[in-house]
Amino acid sequence: MKTPIYDFLNEYKSKNGIRFHMPGHKGKGPDELSTVSPFDITEISGADFLFSTSENGIICESEKNASHLFNSALTIYSTEGSTLAIKTMLFLAVKGKRRKILAARNVHKSFINACALIDIDVDWIFPYEEISSVCTMKLSADDLENALSFYKKNELPSAVYITTPDYLGNMLDIHSLSKVCKKYEIPLLVDNAHGAYLNFLSNNIHPLNLGADMCCDSAHKTLSCLTGGAYLHISKSTDDEFKSRANVKEAMQIFATTSPSYLILASLDLCNRLLNTEEFFNRLDKTCKKVKKLKGEIKSIGFDLIDSPHSEPLKLVLLTNNLDIDGNELLYLLEEHNIYCEYADISAVVLMISPENNDDDFNALLSALKKIKDSLRENSHSNISNTDFSIAKPEKNMSIRNALFSKYETIPIEKALGRICTSSVSICPPCIPLAVSGEVFDRNTINLLKRYSIFSVNVVK
Repeated sequence: MKTPIYDFLNEYKSKNGIRFHMPGHKGKGPDELSTVSPFDITEISGADFLFSTSENGIICESEKNASHLFNSALTIYSTEGSTLAIKTMLFLAVKGKRRKILAARNVHKSFINACALIDIDVDWIFPYEEISSVCTMKLSADDLENALSFYKKNELPSAVYITTPDYLGNMLDIHSLSKVCKKYEIPLLVDNAHGAYLNFLSNNIHPLNLGADMCCDSAHKTLSCLTGGAYLHISKSTDDEFKSRANVKEAMQIFATTSPSYLILASLDLCNRLLNTEEFFNRLDKTCKKVKKLKGEIKSIGFDLIDSPHSEPLKLVLLTNNLDIDGNELLYLLEEHNIYCEYADISAVVLMISPENNDDDFNALLSALKKIKDSLRENSHSNISNTDFSIAKPEKNMSIRNALFSKYETIPIEKALGRICTSSVSICPPCIPLAVSGEVFDRNTINLLKRYSIFSVNVVK
């Protein structure tokens, strides 16, 4: 597969031309960046423009290569992660329609920010099943059917929005959810930031293949791409209004920088070439099998894991409910063994794996966990209680936009009961809001925030 962006940059570098254009390093200094700075350019002649690509331009050609790989009607690059793709998806979904979205609660903070910018009203879906983590939402087709059935036909939301896989690796049944959306003739939008690789499994479980109308993938999270590289995919089976490259580009440029990184674009371009090889498919398949084996070995030494048929294969989530330490302490102990994880909270540690991890990595992790488990047996002196909690549907008093733009004051969390949240409260990672702008702080939310050591909040004056 051709790599038109990288080829252009490589050719431009070889000319060693005199640069009277941005950026200021002129392809030279500082010395520490000298290996990449020659490739770091702006939108000069021949380099195409990300948000108004020529049909014959290098970016358009590369995006068409990606579209072929993902079997989409359109695949558009983002150099600002899935955050930019999410804002674009939402804008496209509500343009000319009701600015109302029905969404599962475990959204990324970028979804909330987009709703504030575009002035979208959100109705949250809260399934009947108790929710025990802010990261997870076990949404079924019946839950969605029930939620949609309460709307009058002329008051239906403009789209349904879900996050899958979630931060703990749990996956929703997109195929069944898509059928419900099609029944009500509304598009299904999917935040698939953690699942770009799902398209390349032997059983393709990428959202586009299961019925999503639009979805975003963070290429940098699970593929060999620089941080910030992401895709916005438009399905072949969705409405024609979403399939115009010009319309999608116009929407994306509203929220984006006018100086997209060509280093990130080149990494997306080169990623196409890798994804188009049998070698990548084989490595991915082997890695999935190794992770499955690793999970069994980790269980055998006494650690609990999230491991179900509905878990994504390349995420490892260690649970600490049966240990004398919490997730944050386990994270620090792993770092003492030179192992650095994605995320930890009181009850879990999240490790993200890709085909770039090798046997040495897996062996080192297993060895570290064995040593940590032995140490805990010898030094056990406390019994940390990871008290379960549930997330109840909060009262909404203001729109997200109005609350966010209101005058506010910062108060201790214990004094927040009955007050209205201004800026959404989240922890990073995973950047999932614990309280959303416009919602009233109740005792359940206050307890949840205290659980995550958040002791002050911004409220409407």
